Amino acid sequence: MPDLIKAQIQRYPFLRNYFRQTKDNRVEPSGKKPTGPAGNRSRPEPVGLRQNAPVSLPQNATAIEAKYEVHFTAFVDFLGFSEASAELDDQTRLAVLELLKALASLRSEFSAETIELPNGASTYKINPAVSTFSDNIVISYPLQSVSSRFGNERLTKLTILYQFHRLLSTIACDAVRIGFLIRGGATIGKLYHANGVIFGEALTEAADLERRTAIYPRVVLSSKITLNQDWASEGLFIRKDDDGIYQLDYISRMLFYSALPGDSWNANAKAWFESVVANVSANLTNLHRQGKLNELAKWTWFAKRFRSGLEGLGAAVTGAGISLDGLSSW
Repeated sequence: MPDLIKAQIQRYPFLRNYFRQTKDNRVEPSGKKPTGPAGNRSRPEPVGLRQNAPVSLPQNATAIEAKYEVHFTAFVDFLGFSEASAELDDQTRLAVLELLKALASLRSEFSAETIELPNGASTYKINPAVSTFSDNIVISYPLQSVSSRFGNERLTKLTILYQFHRLLSTIACDAVRIGFLIRGGATIGKLYHANGVIFGEALTEAADLERRTAIYPRVVLSSKITLNQDWASEGLFIRKDDDGIYQLDYISRMLFYSALPGDSWNANAKAWFESVVANVSANLTNLHRQGKLNELAKWTWFAKRFRSGLEGLGAAVTGAGISLDGLSSW
């Protein structure tokens, strides 16, 4: 395994959650299930990791030839990154650089596989195509290729939403830990996404949703998704916001993706929570003092939904020793 991948897997929970090194030096999904407050619920299957160095696809995965076809496509941006870059102290700038390196290591080509379980049932895993450039991420799933692989359109939609939600939440966890929010747009449309090339109407629409519609740190969904009953009926994480815009809710369950599952989950999740609270509180105070009302509105929007999401988790919060008393002013 290349040293860069090892370093990023060690540093970032959203990579460590996904991968382990096998005896023959392949990188493959860890296959771990959460043993922390998420109880016995199984987590979504992971996405793949591809670097310039040769990294094998998981066993039984099939890399499918890319076509210009209909994709579920998302464009994600780190808010305020360009403006903040010139103002960061050296320690924070280094943390940002390490996060960008970790995001770059997420670059992958699309693949899909069906996993036969010992009890005779099957589970499905999709590795989306992922491209990164600076502080932007493009994630896509070719619908026809996935559907033909699994032979079930309903299962295709459910799996894509579930796995995309997990990836989005884990990226957001590390971004907010160092003081950045994410924002994006997702749609369905024609796209070519392979070998470092991204082209098509879906990318244009997803980027426009991020820039023109989202406004707040949310990932908004186009009407091509929300007006399609097949997608809307699978809306485990789809929420209608106060302004009538539909979004994929990555905030309410961030805590579950903030640390590796296991005996140390409570302590690590609490440490993550405390760093997030410190960052959010500092931004709310400083942006108000500086008169940066546009940025303040975004952090206020996030703070309220972050608090609301934690309040809905109940035992998971109290079990980790987390107190929400300090969030009452949010």
